[in-house]
Amino acid sequence: MQPFDKVQPIVLLVDKTHPAAHRDAVAAAAVASVRAYTATEDSEAWENWLYGRFTKTVRRANPTTFERLAAEAPSGPVTVGRAQALAFEPVTYEEMPKNLAKLQVSGTQLPDEDPAPRPADSPEIVLNADLEMSTGKASAQAAHALLSWYLQLDPAARQAWQDAGEPAGVRFTAGEQFTELAARPGAGPLIVDAGMTEIAPDTATAFVAAASFSPAAGSRA
Repeated sequence: MQPFDKVQPIVLLVDKTHPAAHRDAVAAAAVASVRAYTATEDSEAWENWLYGRFTKTVRRANPTTFERLAAEAPSGPVTVGRAQALAFEPVTYEEMPKNLAKLQVSGTQLPDEDPAPRPADSPEIVLNADLEMSTGKASAQAAHALLSWYLQLDPAARQAWQDAGEPAGVRFTAGEQFTELAARPGAGPLIVDAGMTEIAPDTATAFVAAASFSPAAGSRA
């Protein structure tokens, strides 16, 4: 990746005293990514980035830092269970604000506890369980998948999802079942990772399962 390439910064709240559940954090990050886009979609920051790799950088913040950043994030804080996430407009690494650039990418792993309940008709982000992704990596892939899904909705469906409170669930599925679900009619774009961190290039990582809001296609992260 070149220094002039844009990435979308996403920030997870990592509270070491009261850590959130892994899947809730992944869902919160994905929704925050979409919400940052819907809040600022007329900004030039999204130009070209939307037609490229959708690259994201997921970083962690303690409660004090997270609260301070929340006032600046176009997404505002997105809460799922005890998890919270923020997202910003795409920016190059060189131009990334210092208060974001100094946040750590490592240390985002959260406990795999039962997630918070969600509405039955929520879009479900399905991630490839064979890959054993960290919370940060899974959050980036889930954000790729949910934003790709959202962009293919018609205006009425987008509005319906927003009016419903922008719900999303997360599920990890391994092996043939992941492949089978991804191929079903109505499944969202299949995300194929570029292999810059954690996993090999050209690996399928995530998609949004068929939901009441849904279309389909393919996307590369």
